[in-house]
Amino acid sequence: MKSSLKKTLYVGLAAVSVLAASGFAAQNASAKSYAYVTKPAYFKTAPESRNVVPTGDNALYTKPGTIKGARVIASKTTMGNLANSKKSSDFFRAYSIVSTNRGSVYYKVVSFDGHYRGWVYGGKSTTKFDGGIAPATTTKSATIPSTTTGYTIADASKNTIWTAPKNTQYKAAKITGFDATDTFTVTGAETKAREGSLYYQVKDDQKPSVTGWIYYTGLKAPQGNSVKVSYVDKTTGKEVGTSSVAFGKDASYTNATTTDNLKSILSGVPSGYVPYSNDNGGSASFNNRDAAAVAKNGDTITFNVKPAATNATKAIKVVLVDQSGNALDLRTNDQTALDASGAKAVFQVSAGSTITGSDVQNIINDAHLDTVLDNTTNRTYQFVSGADTATTTNDAGNTVTVRAVYQLLK
Repeated sequence: MKSSLKKTLYVGLAAVSVLAASGFAAQNASAKSYAYVTKPAYFKTAPESRNVVPTGDNALYTKPGTIKGARVIASKTTMGNLANSKKSSDFFRAYSIVSTNRGSVYYKVVSFDGHYRGWVYGGKSTTKFDGGIAPATTTKSATIPSTTTGYTIADASKNTIWTAPKNTQYKAAKITGFDATDTFTVTGAETKAREGSLYYQVKDDQKPSVTGWIYYTGLKAPQGNSVKVSYVDKTTGKEVGTSSVAFGKDASYTNATTTDNLKSILSGVPSGYVPYSNDNGGSASFNNRDAAAVAKNGDTITFNVKPAATNATKAIKVVLVDQSGNALDLRTNDQTALDASGAKAVFQVSAGSTITGSDVQNIINDAHLDTVLDNTTNRTYQFVSGADTATTTNDAGNTVTVRAVYQLLK
């Protein structure tokens, strides 16, 4: 009886030991299937140089993606949508780096609006953004106005001064410390890469320590000089709206065809109308371009418009190809700018009409892509021509694809 009981106990304990060992081995095998962090690295560059954009190739995780317990915060699809976003707030800032025992590098990133924060695969190097993120350029340089002094803030409750153009840097913040009566000097100009919004860099004349960026309509030009803009329906000859271009009281005239003045005039086109011609950035719509270039205080300049197309296309998708017909691989920011320009109402055509090569060129010019860098070959190409593309009545409300031919620069 005792001998039998001992044998039973021995057999039972042996079984438990085997099971325990098996479980431990399985646990170790499972643990070995995950990567682990070997060492952190540290950024030595300015925060502004660490702005990135998702590529959509990798998801965003709570931990480096191959580490045990990592959960998905944003899927590859979501990251792809953020890559193609038209909002500056969807750019990201990288701020931490780790490497794993498998040689992979992960970056911790946060979206400019703070909505997404986590780890994304960044390739194999701690000095180069790759894999799930790419370097981002959040603004583009622009031309400062011809008059740079004597500006005031029109209404700080609507448009105020920022440390950077709004949402183009992580934690861009409002600046205080100036008075409503202070005057400002314009020292720089940039447009937001995704939205195209124009911002001026200003410095407070009374409080030089106050300097920052403000949306261009938030500045009130020095009082005294202005030119009236009359929007005329070229078909009927009737005035359908007005606006004005202000300029410095000490200037004898202003050039209404400059980039910034023209941008202001285009933004004032009455609802339901578009520029009569998009050529030369829209300046071809001036009834007398030469007169508009030397407009004096009190002058009226005519800007021709036409009713916006009905049953029009929704967007024009421009595909860039080389002279052999091979598609170019655009950088994310360039592709975003091109898609944004192609979606503007001013470039749409009535379904059934032809999208001309000139129309394509106007979209290219609006996106500032006369020259582009191929992301795959790292070669530079220059615009040559746009192809005429016929549309059908079925294209109303749809996106139409056209081609733009580029040549390789030697």
